[in-house]
Amino acid sequence: MADSTMLVGNKPFFIPDFAPEFVLHPALAVRIDRLGKNIAPRFAHRYYQSASACAVVVAKVEAQFAHLDARYTAFDGAFMLGKALPITDLDAEGGLKVQTRINDDQSLSTSLITTRQIDDIIAEASEYFTLKMGDMIVIGSDNEGHSLSIGEHLSGTINEKDSLTIRIK
Repeated sequence: MADSTMLVGNKPFFIPDFAPEFVLHPALAVRIDRLGKNIAPRFAHRYYQSASACAVVVAKVEAQFAHLDARYTAFDGAFMLGKALPITDLDAEGGLKVQTRINDDQSLSTSLITTRQIDDIIAEASEYFTLKMGDMIVIGSDNEGHSLSIGEHLSGTINEKDSLTIRIK
């Protein structure tokens, strides 16, 4: 995805008018800090130091596999990126869990994501792509998601530490 897809700095998300509905999915984003290709899983932990809570937004389209269409997943501001938090500050031994709250009354969360899983994902991705400083690896959620509406307020945490605050306009 292009860097324009990232919405950073807690700026508001403006719902585009090119699709009838947009759905939020909580995810963990890991920032790559080193250049690497064909990274062994045992060395992958050297390639990242921080993680961000992020709320990934995609258009909900009825056609099968339409979610793979870049027009609905890679538009400007499509993924809201929270403040980066050092992995060492997140008590990651038991894993990382991203929770997104909607208007403080509803929440969605990822399953527990272990650093071992992150290492394996980085190792696998590096088989096909050269990972560069600043690249983001987004580890998504397998839950249903939440349909976004104008006026909502989103906040995201990683292991209960604040990372993301966004208004939907």
